Amino acid sequence: MVMLRFQRIGRPGVARFRLVAQEKRISSKSPALEVLGAYNPAAEDGTKISNLKKERLDHWLRVGARLSPAAESLLRKEKHLPELAQAPTPAPAGK
Repeated sequence: MVMLRFQRIGRPGVARFRLVAQEKRISSKSPALEVLGAYNPAAEDGTKISNLKKERLDHWLRVGARLSPAAESLLRKEKHLPELAQAPTPAPAGK
């Protein structure tokens, strides 16, 4: 199964991340299938997510890739998830 998750890059103490499509069972330090964007938590200009390939992100979600919890949370917070992924989940059957 393909996961869309963050891969840490950068030197110690200065964390930066890439959003990548990668097989779930492979180490996050292994080469990715595709790099989809970058995340810089220290960015002060309001653009913490940069170079995001929205059409490729949408493609991976349509073919069954899953977002990691951290990637999903961050993309929702920054409002970068495509409409496909933002569909509301149905409420559990009533009590």
